[in-house]
Amino acid sequence: MRGGADQSHRGAQREAAEEQQDDCGGGEFGGGGGFQRMKTLTFTLLLALACGKEKIGNADKPLSVAGEKTYAMQGKIVGRDPAENALTLDHKAIPGYMEAMTMDYIVRGAKVETLPPNGTAITATLHVTEDKGIWITGVRADDAARRPPESPAAQQPAASR
Repeated sequence: MRGGADQSHRGAQREAAEEQQDDCGGGEFGGGGGFQRMKTLTFTLLLALACGKEKIGNADKPLSVAGEKTYAMQGKIVGRDPAENALTLDHKAIPGYMEAMTMDYIVRGAKVETLPPNGTAITATLHVTEDKGIWITGVRADDAARRPPESPAAQQPAASR
């Protein structure tokens, strides 16, 4: 009886070894489940990259960088893109840099949702670099646009000044 039990035990061991060999294949990446380990490692690396460091939003990037040039600009907000934290500005010419035009600008230091509404005249600082692009900071409603014009009666004659 013992001989029959040994044979069935050896048969079970042989079947298990054959299944393991079929699973591992002993193929291109060697035995011992190398291919499966490679797939698992690849999946783990892809998952780690996908869950990695959170993207820094434009509003949270540094306001200034070394080597930049800055220009004062005036214009009017004509649109906004909260996903990119950008404003579309119809701005006046920027002496020494660009003509008057309508253009999208990334905003740093503030969320576009908190800035003055579309149609508002604004002033801002334009930052320009050779390799890091252009963006604006310090966007605020233009004081001259909010101030009512002085009436001629309120102005003093030149002789009495």
